[in-house]
Amino acid sequence: MPILWRYLIYHFLKIASLTILAFIAILLTMRLDEIAHFAALGAPLSYIVIFTLFQIPYILPIAIPLSCLISSFILIQQMSRLHELIALRASGLSLRDILTPLLIAASFLSIANLWITSELATYSHLQSSLLKSELRAVNPLLLLNNKHLMRLKGFYFEALGSSVVGESASDTILAFPNKHYGRLNLMVARDLKATPTLFDGQHVTLLTSTPTISNDGFDHLLIENMQSSVTLVEDFSDLLQKKVWTINNDYLQMPLLLARIKDQQVQLTKAIENRENKTQIKVLLTDLNRSYSEVTKRISIALAVFSFTLMGSAFGISISRQKNYTPLYLAIGLSTAYLIAFFIAKGVEHQRVLADLLYLLPHAAIVATSIVVLNRISRGIE
Repeated sequence: MPILWRYLIYHFLKIASLTILAFIAILLTMRLDEIAHFAALGAPLSYIVIFTLFQIPYILPIAIPLSCLISSFILIQQMSRLHELIALRASGLSLRDILTPLLIAASFLSIANLWITSELATYSHLQSSLLKSELRAVNPLLLLNNKHLMRLKGFYFEALGSSVVGESASDTILAFPNKHYGRLNLMVARDLKATPTLFDGQHVTLLTSTPTISNDGFDHLLIENMQSSVTLVEDFSDLLQKKVWTINNDYLQMPLLLARIKDQQVQLTKAIENRENKTQIKVLLTDLNRSYSEVTKRISIALAVFSFTLMGSAFGISISRQKNYTPLYLAIGLSTAYLIAFFIAKGVEHQRVLADLLYLLPHAAIVATSIVVLNRISRGIE
């Protein structure tokens, strides 16, 4: 490998690594609320550490492209300021020769970022959700405070008195369905407490009903008053939990995502052949579009490493004696436009064509603009 290549790649990767670490620290700080919420579930220290580490792969896919942009911009700008670019070009090297090692390094980083996005980040995202689910499974009071889950199960829970999430609740009302008789059960308790193994209730009143076969049609009502009621945590959690998993595309590694796409294509084809109702076909088509858009999203994140490196290299070159901040503003504007388009595309993934355009067109604009800038600079025009 030429000395110039080693010099450029070394400094590029050094600056990029430091920038990635800075982004990880900043973005972890922004996710402290989620980490604190996880800790509030009663997680032990080892779980909190593991959960925090699982956040890092979820941050890297965006941190790497931005770090490469900053790294290439700083490196090329420094070489311009120290007249190293002038010396290299005076020795017969073109801008293409100088930037080639950076772009090759960026290409390998793009492949690595694709692997991180498709394999590592999806795994960490899934494991984070599993950790949350595991903690909620062993603490019924946390489940009772999960309004979304209670609504899915047809439960109603309200603590009218003082309460500590995951530990205790007072003056509580719990209504839950009786699956055997198609009725509702009502439980009122003055105090509820959860320990690692037991679920303890004080001054509990339970109202249940059973259907009757008499002609009047009225149910038999059973009212049971208990001074104290103790239940195993596992038994009460099993009553509350809705053990139905929906695996989002964000959780699927690339082979599994491609397998889902193939299965969705088969289902859609069968639905069209069997002339099922339009609503069902529309749902299947929407799911298929979301899966295809997820593949495009991961490719877009991988391509961002290369396009951002090219943009930083192009806009970092300065051939004027006076300071010019326009290239910096253009780089910031283009990278911001990409991020805006990226997050808009995530919201319209059910519209495959629009989402794909939002994911890919910013790359074309960045590459085209960078090439124009490089051509102007090679002719002495800034």
